[in-house]
Formats: sequence, C-alpha cells, structure tokens
Amino acid sequence: MDLPAEAVSDLRVAAVAAGCAVALSVALRYGLDVTASPLFRLSPIAVYFCYLFFGKGSTGSTFEDPRFWVLVTVVVTVATGGYLAV
Repeated sequence: MDLPAEAVSDLRVAAVAAGCAVALSVALRYGLDVTASPLFRLSPIAVYFCYLFFGKGSTGSTFEDPRFWVLVTVVVTVATGGYLAV
C-alpha cells in the first residue's frame, strides 16, 4: 500500500508523539515514582497538534519539516520529565 509522502510524514510525527507520551508516563510512574497531572504527561501530544495546525500550512519554512517537529517533541518530552523529576 503506497501512502502519499504527506501522510507518511504525519504518521511519523504522530508515532513519535505517541511513543514519547507513553515513555514519559511510564518513566514518571515507574522510574521516578512521580505523580503528574495528565496535562504534563500528554505534553508530547500537544506538540503534535501544533504540527497539525501550524506546521502543515507554512510552505518553505522550518515549521514544515517533520524532522523539526520530531525533534521538538523529543525535547519537550525530556524537558517535561526533567522539570517533574526535580
């Protein structure tokens, strides 16, 4: 099944956001034993929504590149985990 390149990019960013959300929740709950609100645990998903609303329509800019949004998702996940761990 051949998917358009735009769909593959969307799926890649969505998969990274979902993986980061699950990893953050598991790390906070079982690794660090921190109770966090769903707002913090779902912060990677918020980045995905920003990608959908802001990244897809900006032609020719950095915001259009899915690799940028993958990087932002990982940085937000690590920053959220670091903030809650301290």
